[in-house]
Formats: sequence, C-alpha cells, structure tokens
Amino acid sequence: MGRTVRAAGWMARAMLLLVALPVAAPAGAQPDPGARVGRTVADARLHGYRFERLSVASADGQRHYRVHLAIPAGAMPARGFPVACMLDGNAVLMALEAPLLEQLAASARPPVLVLVAHDNDLRIDGPARTWDYTPRRGGGDGEEFDASGNGRRSGGADAFLALIVERILPAVRQRVVLDEGRRMLWGHSYGGLFALHALATRPGAFTDYVAVDPSLWWGEGFVVGELERAARRSPSRPARLLLVRGAPAASSRDGRAGPGGRGAGNAEAGRRLDAVLAELPGMEVQRLRLPGLGHGQTLGAAIAPALLSLAVDD
Repeated sequence: MGRTVRAAGWMARAMLLLVALPVAAPAGAQPDPGARVGRTVADARLHGYRFERLSVASADGQRHYRVHLAIPAGAMPARGFPVACMLDGNAVLMALEAPLLEQLAASARPPVLVLVAHDNDLRIDGPARTWDYTPRRGGGDGEEFDASGNGRRSGGADAFLALIVERILPAVRQRVVLDEGRRMLWGHSYGGLFALHALATRPGAFTDYVAVDPSLWWGEGFVVGELERAARRSPSRPARLLLVRGAPAASSRDGRAGPGGRGAGNAEAGRRLDAVLAELPGMEVQRLRLPGLGHGQTLGAAIAPALLSLAVDD
C-alpha cells in the first residue's frame, strides 16, 4: 500500500484484506474541499452492490439531507447485514471505488452503507456540517458559534444524532434487514468529533465507532470531557472504537500541527483521551496510524479499513 499501518485484533484481520486494494490517492494529493459530486461509483455498473437514495428532513423541516444507500446484492447473512453510517456522505461517495465494493460484496458479511450528506452537490458543506457535527458547550438554548472562531453556528449534534437514529436508520430498515449487533458510526474531523460525542452521550446507538483524525482540540477538548463524565457513569454497554490518525504537515494552513495551534490542542486532548478510554468498561479500542497522510487525505484512506472490519467475523 505504500504506507505503514499499526493495528491489532479485529482491525488486524481487516488489514489483511486491505493490502490487496489500490491506494485511493497519491501521497501528495490533497482533496479539494470545494469540489462537487460528479460521476461516482454509484453511476457505475456493479455486480455486488446497488445504490438507492433517500431524502430526509430534520424534525423541524428546516434542514434537508440526501442519504446514499449502498445495498449488497447477494444473499443476506443469517443475522442481517451489518450497517455503516458514514458522515460527509458526498465526500465518502466520491472516494469509494469499485474494487472495495467488490471485495465487500464477496465477503461473508457485506455491510450496508448509509452515506449521510447534506442535500446539495458539495463534497463538504462547511457551515452545515459545523452545525450538525458539533455539540452544545453550554446550557440553555441560546445561539452558539463554532469554537474555531469562523463565525459559523454550532451545537446541533444532538438533534442530528436523533435524526440518524430515529429517522434515517428506521427508513433503511424498511428496505433491508440489518444486523443489530453490528452498527457502525464513521466520521472524519468534525465528524470524528461527532462520533466520539455519540459514544459519550448515546453509547447504545451503535456498536462500532470510527473517529478519523477527530477534532479533539475543539472547545478545548470538550468531547474528551464528555467521555470523562461517561466513564464516571460507568456505562454497561460494550462498544468498539477505532481511532485513525494521520500525520499532517507542519505547515498545515489551518494550524493543526503548529505549536500552540490545533495540533497542540489535539495532542493534549489525545493524552486525556487515551487515559479515559482505559477507564471505560467494555470498550475495545483499536488504533490505526496512517503516516505520511495529511488531515484531508485520511478521510479517503480510512474508508476501507473501517468497512472491511465490519465484513470480517467477530
């Protein structure tokens, strides 16, 4: 694959399947955040998967989403299909490639992919994802703004999580039988922040959580504080967590790796996260390193390991 990975347990089994797949992007290629969805694998002729699209609105009708469904075409496993709910659905769809889907389709437990996107053709909708993927930091119902200081509204994570769990997944269940014992939530950057927020506040909603280069710095480690409080509550439900991290360049334009910038915040929050994960009962944690890949590149690189982990046996 041209890069080193470190993993153990169920992720190690998934990585054995991953080595045969082509690398999605060369090491120097950074995704264009302003790109729009063009022709994707959903438009290709596939033997192992079929694609459908759902339209979903928020409970108040103010926000609209498109959900790309990739449903295995083969026989259903005895317990139903595992399901992977993936944020930044347009970006994931643009990064998906036929060889991965073909490999998933040939496995004993191919997952249903639920790619949740905002209802437009943007690869990444910055303002919309800032609202949906970030938790509220204070009490009451006053307006909050993003901790990065970009002026975008924040704090809609709980409503968005309810939308996924109470509206989107039930709509998927009307179309295909899901294995309730393998439900994954996958997110990158602010989406990784959201995945950890869901783990801390609604741990029974999913069995598997994937946080890809999560924005741990956000709100001075706010989500780590949520997990610390969750550890004190001693949740009884077991879960699996995959933490994927890349190695962004020191000259990163948003300061993630700069001294005293987001990189420093991530490092401090990461130390706290490691400590609290060791205290969470029933938590199985795996870590995957993608050295040489910057923050934007980890989105595409982390898709296959996560999905293949659902396709391997427990």
